[in-house]
Amino acid sequence: MNTQKIKRIIKQSRNSILPPQKLLPSEFAETHLVLPDGASAGQKIRLYSFQREMLDIIDDPQYRKVVYKTSAQIAKTTILNSALFYWMYTDSSNIGIAQATGNELKQWKAGKIDKTIEQVSVLNNLITDKNDKRYANNANQIQLRDGNFLYFMSLGSPNHLRGKTLKRIILDEVSAVDLNDPEGNPIRLAEQRITDFGAEGKVLISSTPTFSGDAIDIEFQNSDQRHFHVNCPHCQYEHELLFENIQFDWEQIGNRKLPDPKTAVLHCPDCHESITEAQRIRMVSKGRWVKHRPEITDTAGFYINRLYSPNSTIQDIISEFRLAWYEYNNQSFYNTVLGLHYSELQQDFEIIKLENLRDDSFDIGNIPDEVLAICIGSDQQQDRLESTVLGFNDKELFVLGHKIFYGINCEVKGDKSYDQLLAFVRSDFRTVSGRKVKVLKAFVDSGNGRATNTVHAFCQRDPVLEPIKGSGSRTIPMFQQSTSKGQTFFNLNVHELKTWIRSLVINAVSENPDDAPLKVLFSHDLPDDYFEQLISEELKRKGDGYSWNLKKGQKRNEALDCLGYVLACMKYSLSKLGGQPFKELRTYASKQELKTINTTETNTPTPATPLKQQTQSRRNSTGRSWFG
Repeated sequence: MNTQKIKRIIKQSRNSILPPQKLLPSEFAETHLVLPDGASAGQKIRLYSFQREMLDIIDDPQYRKVVYKTSAQIAKTTILNSALFYWMYTDSSNIGIAQATGNELKQWKAGKIDKTIEQVSVLNNLITDKNDKRYANNANQIQLRDGNFLYFMSLGSPNHLRGKTLKRIILDEVSAVDLNDPEGNPIRLAEQRITDFGAEGKVLISSTPTFSGDAIDIEFQNSDQRHFHVNCPHCQYEHELLFENIQFDWEQIGNRKLPDPKTAVLHCPDCHESITEAQRIRMVSKGRWVKHRPEITDTAGFYINRLYSPNSTIQDIISEFRLAWYEYNNQSFYNTVLGLHYSELQQDFEIIKLENLRDDSFDIGNIPDEVLAICIGSDQQQDRLESTVLGFNDKELFVLGHKIFYGINCEVKGDKSYDQLLAFVRSDFRTVSGRKVKVLKAFVDSGNGRATNTVHAFCQRDPVLEPIKGSGSRTIPMFQQSTSKGQTFFNLNVHELKTWIRSLVINAVSENPDDAPLKVLFSHDLPDDYFEQLISEELKRKGDGYSWNLKKGQKRNEALDCLGYVLACMKYSLSKLGGQPFKELRTYASKQELKTINTTETNTPTPATPLKQQTQSRRNSTGRSWFG
C-alpha cells in the first residue's frame, strides 16, 4: 500500500523533480516566449531562419563573446531577450544588461523584459515579488528566487560594471560607447567581470553601426565575421543580399531626380536574373551563415541587414533610400537599413585639394550674375565679429567672402564692431553687370550669455538682422523660432548644418563635382586658414548619438560656424518666399536688371568706382537643381 502511494506521489510530482527538458535556445524561445508589444503582442515568437544560429550559439562553450552587427528592424532585441530568458530558465546566474543610455535602458526593461516576464509563467515563477520588501527589486535590479540578480546598467557609466560578479553580460547599442572614457571602456570592463567563470562566462555585444572605428566595428572586425549567404533560384549562385544588386529607375520630380521604388527589383549578381519577393523569402529561409574569418575561434560575429527581413520588401527599402536621398541623409540609410558604417563624413581631406577650390573669378566686389540673393551669417567673439557672405541660386552656393570686424569688447553695447557690421550689411552689393543684389537676412549669433542682450539690441537696429542661438539638440528643425526671457530668436540645429557642410565639401573635392545637386564654390580671397577652420571638427559618439567636436589641437572654427549660420539664414529666407522661392528671386532680379539698363541709358556710363574685372572664366554648373 505504501509502495503504491509513493509511486502515485512520484508520478504527480515528477515534473517538479525532473530537470527541465533540454532545449536549444531557439527551441526554448519558440516554445515558451511571446512577443511583448506591437500588433502581435502576446503571440508566440517565430524566429526567422537566420536568427536560429545567432541565438543557439550562446550555448556553445567555444565562444565566450558573440557580436551582432545588424541593421534596425531585424529583430535584434528578440535575440538578446531570448538569450536572457534562456539563461534565467536553464542555468540561473547573475546577469548584467546594459544599454547606451539610461532612458533607452528604462524603455528596454519596462517595454520588453518586464512585459515578457509578466506574460510567460515559466519566467514569472523565477522572479521574487516586487512588492515584498524582503527582496531587492528596483529599477536597477531584479532578484530571482534562487538569490541571483539581473542588473540593469547604462553604458554611459562604465563604473556600474565595477564590483559586480557577473557570469553573463548583454551589451546593446555599443556604438554609443566612448572608447576613451576616463572611467574605462565598458566592453573591456564587461570582459573582466566574467573572467572568473572561464568558458562558462559569456558576453553578447550588439549594435546598429554608425561610423567606421566605432565599438561595434572594432568588435566585429575581431570576430569570425559571419555573413548570411543565399542561393540564386535561377543559377544557384551563392551570394549575400547587397544593396548594389537592387536595380531601379530614377524619376524627375520638379528639378530633382529621385529613386522610383515601383521599379525596384533584386537581381542575382552572377546570372543577373530578377528575383521576386516570394523567391527572396524562400532563398532566405534556406540560407546559411558563412564565416569570413574562420581562423578566429573564440569570438563569433554576425552581420545581417534589412534585405533579409521577410517584413520588408525591396520596394520598401528603395522607398527609404528615396527619402534619404531627398533629405541628403545617407548616414541614416546606411546605418539603419543596410547595417553598414557610413565613413564619408569622417574622411580626411588633403588641404591642397581644399585650397584648390579657391576660385579667382569672384569675390564680394565681383559677384557673379548667377547670384540671385545674398545672406550673411555672423559669429560673435570677445574682440571681433566674423561674418560669412553667401550668394546663391538653386544650383550653386557662392561663398563670396568672410569678413572680420574688430572691436574692443563685443560683449558690450556700442562697440564699434557692430556699427561696422551694420554698415556692411547695408552695403550696395552688385553683380559684375551692375545688377543690385538684395541681402535677404543676416543671422547674428547670440549664444554667448554675456553678449545676448547686446546682440538682441543690435538686431533691433535693422529688420534684416535676426538673433540666433545654436542648439545641441539633433532632433529640432534646422531653424526654429524660440522665446526666452522675453527675447525672440532662432534656435539652429548646428549638428544638421555641420553635417550638411561636410557633405557639400565632400562633393566639392569629388571627381565629379558638377554631378552634385547643389555645388558650393569658394572665393579666392577667403582668409588663409579658412579651409583649416572649415574641417576643424570631427564626428564623435556622444550619449545615444554623435556630434561634431573640435579636433585635438584645433582651436578655431569660426569659419565653420559662420557658414552654418548663413546656410540656415538662406533656408529661412527661402521659406518666407512661398512655394517657388527661386521664381520670386528671378522675377526680382529681372526687375533690377531693367533698372540697371535704364540707369545706364540715362547716365554717364563710366562708374565712379570701376567694377572688378573677372580674372578667370568659371565653369557652368551642370548639376541638377537642389530644390524640388
